[in-house]
Amino acid sequence: MNTRTGEADRQTLVRFIEEAFVCAQECERCAAACLPAIGPDEPEQWSRVDVRCAEICERTARMLSRHPGHDAPELYAQVELCAETCAEQAERLAPYAGTETRASLQAEACARCEKSCRELLGSLA
Repeated sequence: MNTRTGEADRQTLVRFIEEAFVCAQECERCAAACLPAIGPDEPEQWSRVDVRCAEICERTARMLSRHPGHDAPELYAQVELCAETCAEQAERLAPYAGTETRASLQAEACARCEKSCRELLGSLA
């Protein structure tokens, strides 16, 4: 995407939207499935973080699918937030990814979404 015109490379944009929705779905699935399994130590914190990541990914994908060229600085900031959130989520899940299938799937989805965010941000320059 060009910051002056707000036009995105269509392939990069479509890939990002797809990855963001997949990430949101995995995070929502984990929030619902993991809450009872985590135990009393941190269930609310884990669930909140999963839901936050899902909401940010979904909001970003919806913004870009509806208005890909509208208000480029706002979209850029939203994609940056999505990338940072996904990176944090993947890092948080890394210790569990080798032993927990759900955590592994979620970490992979978050990492792919972060990568797509970074590619999209590169096309914004």
